Amino acid sequence: MVFEGEVKDGTGNIAGKKILTIYDDGKNLQPINPAIVWDLIPIDESDKSFEISKSQLEERKVKAQRFSIEVLEDYKKEISKERERQKEIKRKYGLKSLEHLIEELDGEILKLQERKEKGEKVDLVISNKSERKRQYEEAKRKLEKEIEQEVSLSISEPKFLGAIYIKPSSSESDDMVSSEEIEKIGMKIAMEYEKSQGREPEDVSKENLGYDIRSKGKNEIRYIEVKTRKDEGPVALTLNEKNYAERFKEQYWLYVVYNAVSNPELLIINNPAEKLKMQEKREVRFIITSEECKKKGMKALLKQA
Repeated sequence: MVFEGEVKDGTGNIAGKKILTIYDDGKNLQPINPAIVWDLIPIDESDKSFEISKSQLEERKVKAQRFSIEVLEDYKKEISKERERQKEIKRKYGLKSLEHLIEELDGEILKLQERKEKGEKVDLVISNKSERKRQYEEAKRKLEKEIEQEVSLSISEPKFLGAIYIKPSSSESDDMVSSEEIEKIGMKIAMEYEKSQGREPEDVSKENLGYDIRSKGKNEIRYIEVKTRKDEGPVALTLNEKNYAERFKEQYWLYVVYNAVSNPELLIINNPAEKLKMQEKREVRFIITSEECKKKGMKALLKQA
């Protein structure tokens, strides 16, 4: 289920908008990255097994909408944290500056009052400075009110945009089906390799960003997609992964781990979108043979356990 969430502040302005994608497996609900749609395979329109009744759809929609409010509340907390930071900046620099100007004018007006008592004609100057002080005090009141309104956040009920019915694919061959345990081995090997090279890797594989690891080095950032095989054979990039590979070019890396269980071998390939030959499948997958990976990839030395 896809919803549009909106957060407003006390001024009535939109503080943030977000697409909320809620995955319902029939038992549990969880928020997922909307970019996952790039990895889905379009259905054959003649396949009637994908049909779902209106009553079933409405029931799931209501349940997902309630859950999306919780997700939107978390988003509101993120915005609130940033608004609180901005609030302190405005108080520190905006309000403090106005308070300083008002104090200066108070001192100047006081001195002018003393001169007036001695017979000097300073009424016009006093009037001008008093008006300026009034303007600063009004600006201070407005800024204080604005600051408080900007940190007062509220959410509206998420707007339903649509639903996508997902069915497990049966078209991929058995040796291409992912195994969570095998993937964990590959991620561990890739993460350890990055650390051994002096970079700081971050596992973002659960966020469906089009890559699995964001690794920061001294003068570079690597966006790494990890593919793991228990033996040897082809690996596949999804459309989303290929799009990011084309976007990041030299910053994008494909790490392929072969023989993950028995004798792990890590091949690293920079800019795979331009360097590798890929065969596009109808299921929106881009297949890369092991021969192509070994031809274009660089074998990485792994530390022995």
